[in-house]
Amino acid sequence: MTLEDRIQQLEDIEAITRLKTRYTELADSSAEKPHSGAEMGGLFTEDAIFHIVPTGAPPLIGSAAIAERFDDDSLYPYSYHLLGNPHIEVDGDSGKGRWHVAVLLNRRDVGSMWTTAFYEDEFVRTPDGWKIRSLRCTASAFAPFGQGW
Repeated sequence: MTLEDRIQQLEDIEAITRLKTRYTELADSSAEKPHSGAEMGGLFTEDAIFHIVPTGAPPLIGSAAIAERFDDDSLYPYSYHLLGNPHIEVDGDSGKGRWHVAVLLNRRDVGSMWTTAFYEDEFVRTPDGWKIRSLRCTASAFAPFGQGW
C-alpha cells in the first residue's frame, strides 16, 4: 500500500467517524432539540436499510422512510447516545463499522430507561461523500431508570 493509499484510508475512516458522530447527534432529541428528519435522511443512501432489533419493528427502507421516522418524536421524546469502541474498515468505496452504544431514553409507552447495543453499519462513498447504506442496531440490555430525566 502506498503512502497516498494509506493517507486516503485514514481520511476515509475519519469521514466515516464524523458521519456516525453526526448520526448520533441527530438521533439525540429533547423538547428543546427535536429530531430533524431531513438532516437524518440525508446521511443515508436512497435505498438504505435502517433496522433496530429486537424491537419487533420492521426495518425502514430508504432515506425518505428514515427521514419520516425521525420527523416523529411521539415515541421517543428524549434520547441521548454515548458511542464508543469504534472499529472501522474501508475497502475502496465501501466500508463497515461497529460501535458500542449506551442510550438514555424516554419512551412514552414505558418511561425512562437505559439501553446498551451494538451498531453494525455499512457505508458507501457517493459523489456527495460517505453515506450510510445499512444501519443495524442490536440491543443487548434494557433497564428502567426510576423517576426519569
